[in-house]
Amino acid sequence: MRSLSITAFALAAVAASGCAPDATTPDGGGGGSGGAGGGGGAALVTYTKDVKPIFMVKCATCHTTEGAGAHNIGTTYADAFKLVMTPDAPSGCFKDGDAKTMPKTIGECTLPAIMEGWMPMAMGCFNTPRPPECVSVAEQDVVAAWIAAGMPQ
Repeated sequence: MRSLSITAFALAAVAASGCAPDATTPDGGGGGSGGAGGGGGAALVTYTKDVKPIFMVKCATCHTTEGAGAHNIGTTYADAFKLVMTPDAPSGCFKDGDAKTMPKTIGECTLPAIMEGWMPMAMGCFNTPRPPECVSVAEQDVVAAWIAAGMPQ
């Protein structure tokens, strides 16, 4: 039974890794110039089309003009590629977890910050049910798909 579980897990991991598109960069490299992506299948989740509208509603107070956390990810795509600068961020925002010496990018940090109820700040998003000001599970899934796709513009 155990070997069956390990085999199933290994096959799932191989299948998932083979479906991931190439990562993009702030200048649009890697996945084209910010277009709709390649081939058939589901539409590629992008910052401009899918994620920015969520950030504008849920994160705009602090991350569009104030530069809280040293970024404006709500309006500035390039800020998704800045490194996390605060050791107060959740451990999921660091490649080395609780040691917090190897920061991920702001874009990569959005998901742990949302999932751990850390963002939006002071909205009680760690409560169940989450208040309406918080990122919904459906919105969280969009952000997760964007990060998994390499954060394309």
